[in-house]
Amino acid sequence: MALEKSVLNNEKMSLILRDEYGLHLIKNKNLALGSANCYKVQCEEGDFFFKEYQSDFTPDMVCREADITAYLISKDFPVAEFVKTKDGNSCIVYEGHVISVQNFIEGKSYLNDLPHSILIQSAKYLGKLHMLLKDYPMEKTMDYNWAKGFSNEAISQKFNRLLSSLDENKTDPNYERIRDDLIFKKKLLESIDAWKEYFKEVTYTSTHGDYTACQLICDEDNIKAVIDFSSAGCIPAVWEIMRSYIQSGGVSRDGSDFDIEDFTLYVKEYMKYAPLTKKDLEAMPYIYLFQLSQSSYGYKEYLITKSENKETLLDFAFWRTGICREIYQKANRISEILLMNY
Repeated sequence: MALEKSVLNNEKMSLILRDEYGLHLIKNKNLALGSANCYKVQCEEGDFFFKEYQSDFTPDMVCREADITAYLISKDFPVAEFVKTKDGNSCIVYEGHVISVQNFIEGKSYLNDLPHSILIQSAKYLGKLHMLLKDYPMEKTMDYNWAKGFSNEAISQKFNRLLSSLDENKTDPNYERIRDDLIFKKKLLESIDAWKEYFKEVTYTSTHGDYTACQLICDEDNIKAVIDFSSAGCIPAVWEIMRSYIQSGGVSRDGSDFDIEDFTLYVKEYMKYAPLTKKDLEAMPYIYLFQLSQSSYGYKEYLITKSENKETLLDFAFWRTGICREIYQKANRISEILLMNY
């Protein structure tokens, strides 16, 4: 779901395509993908993917993404190529929004419901991606210094503010569940300092940064391309591995359990293409827990900012906290089984 209202209409889009790209629009179709305004544009010259980024995106950010995709194309990794403007640029700015055009790849995308065979296949592509990008220069984030920067007191205060806001409306039908979730997250602060230590020794790699089902274009049985590298960065490989499994279909939104054995299959498939250390396998659930434990996303939007889609965001928060509870309960066992298969 797009986060911002589009500044475009059909006439403006047609002028942009003609004047900037030399393309002649026939018709466009809005695509409900991610947080940007995305379109399939049918032109006389062919079909293209037209993207209007949120207002906080800069041309440098989009050009960086275009450079990454160009590099991956040179390595025969399947991505969507950026179409250059008449002036040779990867994007333009129109009414305060960055615009880009890419080749359109026909196929199906999923949310968190990848068929199991494609889910396991996605581990292969993630492993290949990490090997191709391991020496590609990206800014290192989510490292030990970043983890140390989180203050337990500040996180606790954040959850206390949410609890105070919640207590102003005890008749809210979600009151008890939100309260239980926030108290649980406060309890996790008892472990957060120990989890920070794992960031010292894990493998960092340049990576997609948001590798989930919605960033994959598939046909009936296979992955055709990986798209949207706008979140790319150098982060712990294990974070991207565990998050991609959970948010692509490994744990569905219907509340199914986290299957350790199945997750092990996913990790083993990844390791056919990119190496992990024993420390990586030991740390994997704790790196994941560290990030989720201090996140208030969904609760804040429901209780304080009153976002337009606050009910949907709260459902997502409930789901993620449910996952957080389960990983917390199973963390030691997850590490043990992963290490048994090393």
